[in-house]
Amino acid sequence: MERTTQLITRKIFFCVCLALIVTGMTASVAKADQLFIGSQAGKCCFNVDLNQLSSTEMEVTVTLTDGASYFVSTGSNNHPGFAFNLDGDPTISISNISSPWDSGDIHLNTFTTNGPALGTFDYYISNPGNGSNAHNDGPLVFDITDAAGISYSSFVANSNGYYFVADIQDASGSTGLSAINTAPTAATPEPSSLLLLGTGILGAAGVLRRRFV
Repeated sequence: MERTTQLITRKIFFCVCLALIVTGMTASVAKADQLFIGSQAGKCCFNVDLNQLSSTEMEVTVTLTDGASYFVSTGSNNHPGFAFNLDGDPTISISNISSPWDSGDIHLNTFTTNGPALGTFDYYISNPGNGSNAHNDGPLVFDITDAAGISYSSFVANSNGYYFVADIQDASGSTGLSAINTAPTAATPEPSSLLLLGTGILGAAGVLRRRFV
C-alpha cells in the first residue's frame, strides 16, 4: 500500500512539473513582445510593440520615445499617423483602437508617402485632425485580426525596405516621418527570466511533492 501511494505521488509530482513547464513555455510565447526603434531623416523616435494574442490576432502598440512628444499630421494626405505592411496584403480587420483614434481613422488600403522616400504601405491609420496643432501623445494601440493567421513574420518590408512609418514631432519640435527598417521577431527571454521561471517551477513542484508524500 505504501509503495502504491509512493508511485501515485511520483506520477502526480511528474505531471505537475510537466504542466508547470508547459504553462511557463506557453506564457512566454503569448507574451513574446519585441520593440523596434525607428529613425529617418533626423526625426526620432517611436517603438512598435507586437503582442501575439492568438494565431489570428496581433496587438500593436506604438509608443513615442527619446523625447518625441506627439503623433502629428503634417502632410496633405501623404503623411500617415502610422502605417505598416503585411505579407500578401491580406484582408484584415482592425479593432480596439485607442482614443482619440477611432474607426474613421482606420484605412485598409495602400498609402504612399512623400518627403523621405519611404515608399508605399499596405495599411494606415490617420492621425485625428490636420496639422501639428491637432496632435496627441499616444500611445496608439489596436488589434489586427486576419482569419488566415497572423504572426511576427506577417509584417514585411515594402520595396523601400521599411516595415513601419509614423508622423511625429521630435524633442526639438521638428515634425516629419520616421520609419523602421528592422524585421519583427519574437523576443527571446533573457537568461535571468529563464532562471526565475526555472526556480519558480522547482519551488512549486517541491512544495507539492512534500504535500503528497
